[in-house]
Amino acid sequence: MHIVTYVLGSLYMMRSIFRFSNHVTSYLFHNNIIQLPITKYEKINESIYSSIHALLVSITSSISINTIVSKDNNMQYLTSSICFSYFFIDLFKCIYDKKYLFILHHLAALNLLLLTFYSFYHNENKGFYAMYLIFLLESNTILLNIGFLLKEFKFHYSITCSSWIIHLILFVLFRIVTIPKILFMYYYNEPLNIINISKIPSFILILAGSVYWSYRQGIGIHKYLKENSVI
Repeated sequence: MHIVTYVLGSLYMMRSIFRFSNHVTSYLFHNNIIQLPITKYEKINESIYSSIHALLVSITSSISINTIVSKDNNMQYLTSSICFSYFFIDLFKCIYDKKYLFILHHLAALNLLLLTFYSFYHNENKGFYAMYLIFLLESNTILLNIGFLLKEFKFHYSITCSSWIIHLILFVLFRIVTIPKILFMYYYNEPLNIINISKIPSFILILAGSVYWSYRQGIGIHKYLKENSVI
């Protein structure tokens, strides 16, 4: 099947990205290019590979959204396959590291992506919904990672905090404001069959996680400002 080729190719590409990220992180630490404790190794590694993934799917989903077509297309296959490969590989890392919230998030994402592949297979021409959701969910990951790096490399608190605030605003705007609108349009226009009903728990989990992470980010910003005697 056509989509299988995309998935297999994306798995190979994403596995290569994970390896590349690990090699870059190892080089940076072993050659003392970055002066951070070794306990930060995995977080730096995660920032690199998650940023590459976010950049890739943000570009491909944007291209797909801006390409006005009435049918599912190759760019949608590619974007969905890259996302599926990323969450599939990273799921095993999360299981190993016992990141339970991320495990739930990744399982929800994989479920939705598998159902997207199902719609591709049956030529339902609903891929544009997936492209909007992927863009809204992944495009601000890079800002989150930039905020982490600014903090770790001891940039002035005003720069770091400004980065976090910008990320939080976009995070709330994209995930908590816009995604429910997309979901309303989806369920208003599409039949409420067993496939669409089976997506609801995953949507609820992702939205609930977004609200929780927004709250945690707000608390983190407040704590950081307090530590720097701003408030």
